[in-house]
Amino acid sequence: MTTADNNGPKPAANPPAFLVGSRPSFLEVVASHSSFKDRHAEQEKQEQPETESSLPEVNPLMGSTTRLEQFAKWSMAATLVSIFCTAWIAWSIYELHDFALRQAKSVSDSIEVSRYAILAANRRAEATEKNYDLAAETSRNQLRAYVSVLGISTQNAFEKNMASSLNYKNVGQTPALGLKTLVDAVIIPSAGSDIKPPRAYSASYNADSEPTVALGGGIAASDPITRTFKEAELEEFRAGTKLYLVWGAIYYSDVFGKNHYTRFCRYFKNGELSRWLLCQTGNDSN
Repeated sequence: MTTADNNGPKPAANPPAFLVGSRPSFLEVVASHSSFKDRHAEQEKQEQPETESSLPEVNPLMGSTTRLEQFAKWSMAATLVSIFCTAWIAWSIYELHDFALRQAKSVSDSIEVSRYAILAANRRAEATEKNYDLAAETSRNQLRAYVSVLGISTQNAFEKNMASSLNYKNVGQTPALGLKTLVDAVIIPSAGSDIKPPRAYSASYNADSEPTVALGGGIAASDPITRTFKEAELEEFRAGTKLYLVWGAIYYSDVFGKNHYTRFCRYFKNGELSRWLLCQTGNDSN
């Protein structure tokens, strides 16, 4: 059995390029030599620093200055924008403040106008109420009872039992309710012109237990005055040295619940019983 002879020369693992394929040129043979490659690499390394050293050196401060300039420009721009915004905000605040002042003045004027309107309305209401009260009072005064004294008549003149009668009348349109008369008579000395009753009756009368009457509108009535006099008093009255005086009060209320009074004082002199005169005081009513 024939076997391959492996003991012969073996080819190199990495044969030079000029040994592979066709015949290489002299330059290729030289270039493929390892020593030539090493020298070529060293030359490139030596040439490379020279190339790098030939470039201009970059100053780091210049880059920082550029960045600072850019930052300053942006800062100035931001400052200008901030100033503009601040000015706009200030102007807006001023406008808002001015608008608020105008609104406040407008509201104040409106409130003042409303206040005057309310005052005017209140005055009109008060005037209307006063007119209503005046009209109601006028109506009540027109309809209420008025009791007036018509006169005094005398019977049995110059006798011991001489008596007089008080004549009065309700001249109003409605009845006089709870009517009560108080009358008295006396012979007094004639002393000057200031004739007044011996005592005055009050403006009110509170005697609920005593009987009273009602006097309709336009109705007249009379109450007798019974008084016993001495003959000497009657002679002095006849001679004119004394006066015959009748006074009193009439109390009543109207249909509207208001109390009234009529006080009177009349006197006769010189023995004339047909002509009576008014006293200086004691004649009033409400």
